[in-house]
Amino acid sequence: MNQSKPSRFKKDSNNEFQEFVQKLHLQAIETAEERIPLYLKVGVKDANMILDAGCGSGIVTRDIANLTPGTVTGIDASKDMIDVAKHVLIDYKNVNLKVGSADKLPFKDNCFDITICNLLLMWAQQPQKVVNEMARVTKKNGMVLASLEPDYGGKLHYPENQKVDPIFAGQAIIDKGGDPHIGRKLRFLFVKAGLKTEIGIGNNRIWSCEEDKAYYQHARDFYIRALQNAGLNQKDIDDWEYHYLKSLDMGIQLNFFPQFYAIGKKIR
Repeated sequence: MNQSKPSRFKKDSNNEFQEFVQKLHLQAIETAEERIPLYLKVGVKDANMILDAGCGSGIVTRDIANLTPGTVTGIDASKDMIDVAKHVLIDYKNVNLKVGSADKLPFKDNCFDITICNLLLMWAQQPQKVVNEMARVTKKNGMVLASLEPDYGGKLHYPENQKVDPIFAGQAIIDKGGDPHIGRKLRFLFVKAGLKTEIGIGNNRIWSCEEDKAYYQHARDFYIRALQNAGLNQKDIDDWEYHYLKSLDMGIQLNFFPQFYAIGKKIR
């Protein structure tokens, strides 16, 4: 989940920043099977000008650039993330990168054939303003895509843990200033922006326990820090991790939460 979007993810420490970038790259790999069909659906292969709003570390921008002969512009509020993206995209001649805010895009009206964001609206202070801006810079009959926006209210998890589950069911997102229920709001946001709107759920496949374990092992430091920041003591964290990994090894763990997408056509 490319969650680097707003400037609230500042480089507080080099280790935390690098861990976060690593998590973004892992998320991009894990969600490619959900995102890429959406990019194709909105027509990136035939587009001349594409905007990736809130491009973060550039790993998702790279996926888009690989699919189009057109020009892809990536913009993010964090200079640190743009610096990472420049390194990730150093060999891509069809990509431009810029520091700037998604709720005040520094582009004229009707510039882009397609405007895309990925896991941006969950972190936006004013998501309606962001969608309005994405629509503004998109050409008439162009497409606006929010490729993945989760809704933790629909999260399913078993076996349960009463201390940990509420944290991973949205509280950690709230604590960082995000909206864990943004997925259910996408239709409202897109229609209010004047877009002809289609809503769907991108992730229809439930991961196997082996896939869940591999993902957890890659992102373990991030999750442990989230539990520490939520106030859990080390004994509770160790107890949760032991039983969580044991349930994965036993093949009985189930994790799912819906990630919504929204496709909007600019009709005027």
